[in-house]
Amino acid sequence: MKYIISSLLSLFQSNEVQPQPGLRVNYAPYGHVEKCDGTVVACDHARGVLVAWPRGGADWLPKHLLSVIH
Repeated sequence: MKYIISSLLSLFQSNEVQPQPGLRVNYAPYGHVEKCDGTVVACDHARGVLVAWPRGGADWLPKHLLSVIH
């Protein structure tokens, strides 16, 4: 239950934080979480943020579509 509440709250928190490697994030386009509990691997101004997901795989995503998990 605590994880669900934390994930929901992360949607409403500011994304002004510059993603750093190791930061935990959710991918939330269109206002709902599509992928959760990712870990930032790298940041690139041209490509975005590289996020590794717990079920495997990694994606380059725009910073503004990520919400930080606190």
